[in-house]
Amino acid sequence: MRLGDSSAEYQRGAKGSRSRWLTLQKTTCGVSLVVVAILAGCGGGSDPAAPSAEDVAKRAAIVSPTTQGWNWPTVPTSSSPYSKNQGGDPPGDKRSATLYRQLRGLDLIGSAGSRWQDESKLAHLVVERFGSSADAHSAMRAYREFAHGWAEQTGAVSDEAVGGLGDEAWRILARGYTEEVTYKWRRADLVLEAHIQCLSACRSDINEAARAWVDAIDGDAQGPSP
Repeated sequence: MRLGDSSAEYQRGAKGSRSRWLTLQKTTCGVSLVVVAILAGCGGGSDPAAPSAEDVAKRAAIVSPTTQGWNWPTVPTSSSPYSKNQGGDPPGDKRSATLYRQLRGLDLIGSAGSRWQDESKLAHLVVERFGSSADAHSAMRAYREFAHGWAEQTGAVSDEAVGGLGDEAWRILARGYTEEVTYKWRRADLVLEAHIQCLSACRSDINEAARAWVDAIDGDAQGPSP
């Protein structure tokens, strides 16, 4: 399924929070960035006992945030399981339409994601798989521009490349009427995003909390050693 067939939708939640599932599919899930599915059976190794690429992505997409002292919900408050990418219509808002054009023609196989939220904070996690590492790399650039534009509406923005995480990675941190941080990284043809937002005062440094979660997610995304 080509990403050019899909739609992009952006929603705002209560208290200025952003529901960052940019839903690139016909059916809107309304909670996190990009929820589509990985086609069954793709990416499996020659070892029949080894987990398939679908299994690796599915496992990574449910890694819970467990930052000490933050008291995250123990189970996701919502999630999007794997389903085949259904495509959809172009989005209506200008920023999402720009992203749609940038991603047109890239081969998005699908993705899955989870969300955790209570009255003081939210976190979401999305794992996407593209048809090639080159397409995943191209998507990273487009997503960064999109995320930076939305973060600027919150307040002061820090946008940095991140070393030692996958094949490439970036982090966008925004502080203003709220604090939020987004990590996005690529590992071969997988693109992963972890986002945390404080709806009230953060309980500790938000970037440190997010990075600890990111490292746990990435450990599962790598799968077992050969």
